[in-house]
Amino acid sequence: MRFTLALFVLWLAACAPTHLGSVPYYPYNLDDFPIFTSPAGQPLYGWRRYEERRWTAVARRPPGAFDFSIILELGHPHWPRPPFPNPVDACRFARGEAQPASIRLVLLEAPPGFGVRLQEANYKLSCGRLERDPEGFEVLRYATWLEVLYRFEIPPVAPGTYGLRWQLWEGERMLAEEDRRFTLSAGR
Repeated sequence: MRFTLALFVLWLAACAPTHLGSVPYYPYNLDDFPIFTSPAGQPLYGWRRYEERRWTAVARRPPGAFDFSIILELGHPHWPRPPFPNPVDACRFARGEAQPASIRLVLLEAPPGFGVRLQEANYKLSCGRLERDPEGFEVLRYATWLEVLYRFEIPPVAPGTYGLRWQLWEGERMLAEEDRRFTLSAGR
């Protein structure tokens, strides 16, 4: 009986609600929250999309041959290479919808004890329909983006507003610079 009661109490504890941003699978969307409100002393999580692009891939040979051209439809022409080297095959067989990104974070400004780090960074692929052009070649329109999950370290400090500033880099190319404010409440 005691064992059953203990399991029930543990189950109830697992069902306790968590506030937005308190765990990696329930993060803040940085586009929606320029200012975060949180108890001090607890890490926060936030995610954001970067480098969203729309592409067109045209297969120049019959299916099974891996020869196709990829063009960027709109946006900056300075993308060094498409993040998915074979999107036609990935979309045809519904695999490869995410792949790790080689991104680094450079912290520019933070109050003592505050910090931000990359929890996860992945390129994502969203497939459109495979179609045929008038010449019979396969054409695929698809989208890619970089999705980053951050972990913010918030020390146990006095309530108030604190700022963090950082940059995201891929190789020698700066992807973004972020400037965020944290409004800390007095504990839970």
